[in-house]
Amino acid sequence: MDSIKLERLIAENMKSIFGFALTRLGNVTEAEYLASDILYEIIRSAPNLKDEERFYGFMWKIAENVYMDYLRKKAKNASRTAELDENIADDSESVLDEIAQKEELNLLRRELSLLSKQYRDATVLYYIENLSCSAIAKKLQISTEMVKYYLFRARKIIREGMNMERLFGEKSYKPCGFEIDYWGLVQFNPNEFSSFRKRKIKGNILLAAYYSPMTIQEISIELGVALPYLEDEIKLLVDREYLVCNNGKYLTNIPIFTLDCTNTIDEKLKELIEESARKLVAVTDEFDARFENRFANTNLARWQKVLMCMHFALMESEKTLKSKYGKTAENGKGVIWGRSFESSVQEKLPQGIQGIYNGCESSDKRGSVIAMNFRQTLNAQHFDYGMTDPIVCTAVDCFEYLPNDWQKVLDERGYAKNGKANFAVWSYKEYNELQQILHECISVVTDLNRKTAEIAANITADLAPTHIRQTAEYVGALVYRFYSIDKLVSKLSEMDWISPVTDSDKPAICVVKY
Repeated sequence: MDSIKLERLIAENMKSIFGFALTRLGNVTEAEYLASDILYEIIRSAPNLKDEERFYGFMWKIAENVYMDYLRKKAKNASRTAELDENIADDSESVLDEIAQKEELNLLRRELSLLSKQYRDATVLYYIENLSCSAIAKKLQISTEMVKYYLFRARKIIREGMNMERLFGEKSYKPCGFEIDYWGLVQFNPNEFSSFRKRKIKGNILLAAYYSPMTIQEISIELGVALPYLEDEIKLLVDREYLVCNNGKYLTNIPIFTLDCTNTIDEKLKELIEESARKLVAVTDEFDARFENRFANTNLARWQKVLMCMHFALMESEKTLKSKYGKTAENGKGVIWGRSFESSVQEKLPQGIQGIYNGCESSDKRGSVIAMNFRQTLNAQHFDYGMTDPIVCTAVDCFEYLPNDWQKVLDERGYAKNGKANFAVWSYKEYNELQQILHECISVVTDLNRKTAEIAANITADLAPTHIRQTAEYVGALVYRFYSIDKLVSKLSEMDWISPVTDSDKPAICVVKY
């Protein structure tokens, strides 16, 4: 049935339904509760009504059924109460009375905080701000009859809730840290990354509703946060399509690397990373003999060797990724995912690789930048895409033509010394030669990329909700293909094959001149 027509029919018949309840119960308060139950059941069952012409028969049938249920419950509760009468405390015990009143007040506030917005607004305006039903109707831009319905319904919800035991979820006292990231052509505000990391509510909403749909009240209980503070956050998540709503229940709509997922993948990869690091270190090739004299020390030469191996390996494994997960990868929209972590580690050093720029071409087509910002090198190097043109300009000996502000930036950050590039520069011919010279090392890293992607894809998909399993599989492969590079660098660092650099070094960046 059309929702507008249903609202009109309910408004027209509210007095009749209340009259039905009052005639049978003879008590105004009880009649209000019964009328509320009848109206709620009519609204809930209306979608099942095929023939709108039969609405009135449908309405009175529901009224009779709800009334009979009401009588059965009342009789059952009365028998229980009779058994407990002899245990009722003495009214003269004023201290106990005061405690009981405070407890009642706390329960009332708790249930009020869990009411949906329309019920909560009507209840607060009527009982706390003392507005009339007509004034509330004008303020909320709804009919007076709907205000009365909201008040009827709110009283019932509060009454039932106060008799329930509500246990806050684990996230109410132990929220997880959460970060969000993206890949591809996504309308994404980079500031959202820091917003999700600094504010725990949004991330923990997504975690709470990841495996099964939850009502907003259930999310509120799980997080221990009142609805007025959740509603705007949930609306933002729905608007972003990170969360979807179906029949009043919310479900997370992006893949998440949960703690369980991350730990399982890391455990599976441990041996593979160690094996790959040993193989790479054991390779002998012509790189040192041909190019080591270009670098200030062996450590910088090794960092550059690792950078170029990873650069070529990523291009090779990209082909596998597209052939295996092409449908998801080429949907034109890109993907967004989340990652949860123990909040206690949130303020430690950045986790994972901090940026991969696997070939940023300058606007004048004179060269491209290859750079990877590892957390082990952030003291010395933190490249971003906006630096491409001045970096390439410096590499092709045109530093003096840069604007003064860029010259100052590159000097201060150590990318230029006396107008010359303070990073590796390769000719296009040398770039092609490197691919041949480093062939064996590139194969080691490519194999690591492919195996890591497959392991992570399978685990992420297995631990994801059914409705996003395909996306989760692709995201697992995509993200861990890059994380395998970070983990390999960490292992090589643990083995002391590469070591920390000085603040003036630029270990994992180069320019290829065209």
